[in-house]
Amino acid sequence: MTQTGSLHDHLIKLLLGRPATAATFLRERLPPDIVALMAPEPPELMPGSFIDGGRRSHHTDLLFRLPLTSGRSAFVPVLIEHVSRRRSHPVVLPKLMRYMAVMGEKHLEDGHGLPLPPVIPLVIYQGAKPWSEAPNYAGLYDVDPPLAPFVPDFAYSMFDLGATPDEDLSTQAFLRFGLAVLKLARGSPDVAGRLLTLATEEVYRDDRVLALLRYVAEVYAELDRTTMEALIAPLANEEHSQMTTLLQRLFAEGKAEGLAEGRVEAFREGEANGLRKGKADSLLLVLEQKFGPLPQDLLEKIEDADLATLESWMRRGVLAASLDEVTDPNRA
Repeated sequence: MTQTGSLHDHLIKLLLGRPATAATFLRERLPPDIVALMAPEPPELMPGSFIDGGRRSHHTDLLFRLPLTSGRSAFVPVLIEHVSRRRSHPVVLPKLMRYMAVMGEKHLEDGHGLPLPPVIPLVIYQGAKPWSEAPNYAGLYDVDPPLAPFVPDFAYSMFDLGATPDEDLSTQAFLRFGLAVLKLARGSPDVAGRLLTLATEEVYRDDRVLALLRYVAEVYAELDRTTMEALIAPLANEEHSQMTTLLQRLFAEGKAEGLAEGRVEAFREGEANGLRKGKADSLLLVLEQKFGPLPQDLLEKIEDADLATLESWMRRGVLAASLDEVTDPNRA
């Protein structure tokens, strides 16, 4: 699956750029004793970045000011690590150390004076391999006890996407789906089925869903046409049209680059006389993923249905809680 740093940047800012979503995320991922100190006011996303331009394909960063019940504030730098290969030297801990130093300097330069605000680093790890860096800065040293007071030390919280089950990524449906999209972009068994399972009705009620599905279309280069059609089926007409146009362009580009010949051929066949069959296959994929083996009478209904009926059933099927909801003629 192809990825670029700018697409990752956009996805992270899409997910965590709104105060309410950021508040949910931080309450779920910071240590409980820190969460107990958080004020009811949502965190504030601070402008700018501390990541050098040349490192953006490896990292994304966000900085939040976190109001505390004491009336003071803490800062939470969220660093997203994209690279899964093992390195010969630590990267994240020195980056966080520079974060803390720069934020302390800026706090004083802005005339706020002492005490400095605490900094609570949070690392999101997207890689497929186990995380290998030390859990705190002192772990980078091996010194005799008399030297210990001269060794800087701080810890960070770790959110390992790959080690977190899909359903535990968040209690909030859109955030859960978005984090799963980021997690599964590295490749994983049954990506299609897992995405379809997480794409609940609440996800499609969020006005950011179109941008999230655009990320899926552009990054998940190996995701088949049937799954993409199932994912975009519940979108409103205008949004669905936008995504269909994007998919046509991406499949065509894949053909031109020799990266996705099978997908392009299938897409073109679907545009011609096989379009109804493609819709039927997409519907079967969705329903079997959600409800298991389908009864024979339903299989026959799907086989005999016309294109308009299949499209209607597809829109219902992605969000349906039961098979009856899919083919009920009294449902919109």
